[in-house]
Amino acid sequence: MIIKKNSTIALLIISKLFLCIYHETMGQNTFNQTERGTLEIYTGEQLKYIGMPIGGITSGQVYLGGDGQLWYWDIFNIQRIQPGGPGDKFYLNPMVQDHRFEQGFAVRVKKLLPNTITSSVKPLRTGGYSNINFRGEYPIGKVSYEEPGFPISVKLNAYTPFVPTDHGSSDFPAIVMEYTLTNDSDKEVSAELLGWLQNMANYQTAQKAKGKHKNTIVKSEGALQLVLSSEVNDESQDLPDYGNMTLTLVEGENGWSTPKTQNDIDYNIPEINYSEHHEATANLGSRLTGTIGKEILLQAGESKTLTFIISWYFPNVHRAESGFHHLKNRENLRHYYSKKFSSSADVTNEIIANRDKYLAITKLWNKTWYDSSLPYWFLDRAFVNTSTLATTSCYRLNDLTDDPDNEGRFYAMEGVYLGHGTCTHVFHYEQALGRVFPGLARQLRTQIDYGLSFKETGIISYRGELSSLGQHDGRGYAVDGHAGTILRAYREHTTAPDYDYLKAHWPKIKKSIAYMIAHDSEKTGQPDGVLEGAQYNTLDRMWYGKIAWTSSMYNAALRAGVAMANEMGDRAFAKKCSKIAALGKSNITKELFNGEYFFNTLDPENPVPPNSYLGCHIDQVLGQSWAIQAGLPRVLPKDETKKALGSIFRYNFHKDLGPYLDTATIKNVRFYALPGEGGTVMCSFPKGGAEKAPGKIRNDWEKLAVGYFSESMTGFTYQAAAHMIAEGLVDEGMTMIKAIHDRYAPEKRNPYNEVEYGNHYTRAMSSFGAFVAASGFTLNEPKGEIGFDPKINPDDFKSAFISGRSWGAFSQKRADKMQTNGLSINYGSLKLSKITLRCDGEQKYSVTLQVNGKEIDSRVRITDNQYEITWKGTDLKAGDELKIMFKI
Repeated sequence: MIIKKNSTIALLIISKLFLCIYHETMGQNTFNQTERGTLEIYTGEQLKYIGMPIGGITSGQVYLGGDGQLWYWDIFNIQRIQPGGPGDKFYLNPMVQDHRFEQGFAVRVKKLLPNTITSSVKPLRTGGYSNINFRGEYPIGKVSYEEPGFPISVKLNAYTPFVPTDHGSSDFPAIVMEYTLTNDSDKEVSAELLGWLQNMANYQTAQKAKGKHKNTIVKSEGALQLVLSSEVNDESQDLPDYGNMTLTLVEGENGWSTPKTQNDIDYNIPEINYSEHHEATANLGSRLTGTIGKEILLQAGESKTLTFIISWYFPNVHRAESGFHHLKNRENLRHYYSKKFSSSADVTNEIIANRDKYLAITKLWNKTWYDSSLPYWFLDRAFVNTSTLATTSCYRLNDLTDDPDNEGRFYAMEGVYLGHGTCTHVFHYEQALGRVFPGLARQLRTQIDYGLSFKETGIISYRGELSSLGQHDGRGYAVDGHAGTILRAYREHTTAPDYDYLKAHWPKIKKSIAYMIAHDSEKTGQPDGVLEGAQYNTLDRMWYGKIAWTSSMYNAALRAGVAMANEMGDRAFAKKCSKIAALGKSNITKELFNGEYFFNTLDPENPVPPNSYLGCHIDQVLGQSWAIQAGLPRVLPKDETKKALGSIFRYNFHKDLGPYLDTATIKNVRFYALPGEGGTVMCSFPKGGAEKAPGKIRNDWEKLAVGYFSESMTGFTYQAAAHMIAEGLVDEGMTMIKAIHDRYAPEKRNPYNEVEYGNHYTRAMSSFGAFVAASGFTLNEPKGEIGFDPKINPDDFKSAFISGRSWGAFSQKRADKMQTNGLSINYGSLKLSKITLRCDGEQKYSVTLQVNGKEIDSRVRITDNQYEITWKGTDLKAGDELKIMFKI
């Protein structure tokens, strides 16, 4: 069903069709969202929309379909889609598989068993096997194939090397396809697995290029490779799709190949055979498809695994056709992988030569993440948006001139081909990049936010060199994004291996905080912790007045300033920030809390701009949410904050958005949740104020921006839900997240593409913050400090954790007047001298600390059942385990 912009009649009809009972009473849930549950496995019609981003982070975009087919190839630097429209078109009309060139895999049985099968070939996709199941565990997609009467079943693990904390080992322009073939019959079977790939080098620019396609078969240390390239003149080498691809069979010994097969290969799979030729050419723009295969003998019940790798090398992102933005030195920009590798074959050879490092560790991470007590659906949803890093929303750049602003630069659009970046007021919501690849996040802070984007005034330009200074944003900075960047600067310090990062950038960070303090001082001459005046923000308009949301962010930034100043020995600045933050905590609560939630005041001198005013705004306590994520002291008092969060759930969350959308005073223009679907609106007006909140609407753009109030966007919802979980409102937070999970059920749309303005909207990476909240994780790696305070099933809890340079598992068990906590390192290293944990009840516990079974002397400090355990310090590495035992 299609809903068009402003189609009120369609909404009314759908609302009636899908109307369900709505309970406004907080906590009236019909199912337990915190139970472990079962793995979600999709089949049949559920496979239609699935497109899990696969391939290295910042290296292009390819989808793994629900049937195991690779589709949506956006690696050729030619803009793949036109995003355009009202911003919700891909939510209303999800993309389905389309295949623009020949590529695939198939099983072919060589020796047929009498009276058992009617076909010797089964393509590994819909239309091949009749029983296909998909299980997505980003970064690994798991697909199984079975066919009644066919002797060979297949299991596929598809992924790219993915090593948390090591972005340099996670950005391969390549996809690993591991196929395990099993003989389900009671007789010996000889079967082949074959893969084919069309030469796409200069294929789309054939009319502009001069030369030819070339396919070459190469044998390299046991691997069998089909290298697809073009031979063109120098001028053609600057075209967007100049480059090469390689299809590799890792276990290539005794494999077979042909560099050229017939056109329409999909219809001629039974006839594809070995060729003695090792090279083939064709005119540019014509099909030139090569094939690699291998025959294996399988005894009854036996399984064997064959691994294919598809890699690519198309460096010319600087071309206008790419849809890439006009950054500084654009003509010199290439994909960063072109600095690391010389060809697609080089990419594959690096993976093959280091399989234990790349492939085994990827699987270890997958096992670590899912070996957890947290619900399977929650683990899926919390991590799924990390895959945004593997889409054409995100890039890493090689500047051929080695310009320090650009070399190795990370750049993120707001969504695929939309929104100049890396936008502070959108991107500060993310927690996935900062936690999963903290080194890359740290580089973004230093190279862009406190590098290219930084002004002498202390302003952080919110879109790098593409920031628009003038009437659109007034001051030249987005107040929420500016504060969020200060908070990210602190977060990135806590994941750093030492103090070097903070020492190098503290002067600029301090100046950016000072700029906000100056803003605070404008009206009264003295800062009071409450911002006034022009406040441009992520809702794309200038707001005026006293705004709880932006002032809470400002105060969280002040708290980050206190922490960093103290660590830098800048006691005077720490004292100044602390004093203002204390005033802010008091003044925001006294002036902007109505007993249920925090609101805003209008500025009578500026009646035209919007302001959520008396509304219950989803981001009203965002600063406190950020403070929890960063492990900072409170910005707002706990009781009032919990009441505000409860009000957000009570007034903004709806099990069925239809009735709310029908009656809302402020109408949304875009739809990211439909009637019949649950969601959390941006701002409700339970105490009135909806008439004044929009200000004066002068054009369609301003109508669209004010319409945000009635939209239900995932990135905002995750931060509020994470905050609820952290403050103990677990059911409420989990219910809001589950509603997102249900909206992105595969029978409705792609579970891996959360849409807000554009595909794979980067704000949705805030979902990882819900995981941080669930485990109550805190970290200050330079100090050697870590902490956990599980919020979901704390009596029997287990989850992964990621520090700055390591990851592993944390566990907590409570039974028989004892509590036992474990911290095991699965990858990397971690230097610790302090761990903070919470015990149940009012009793005091004796504490025993062990490292690899050996007891270590420690000190204990107790505050409100929170135990701070300190010791001389331990350098933990992979395989080491810290164990803490509490006993009454």
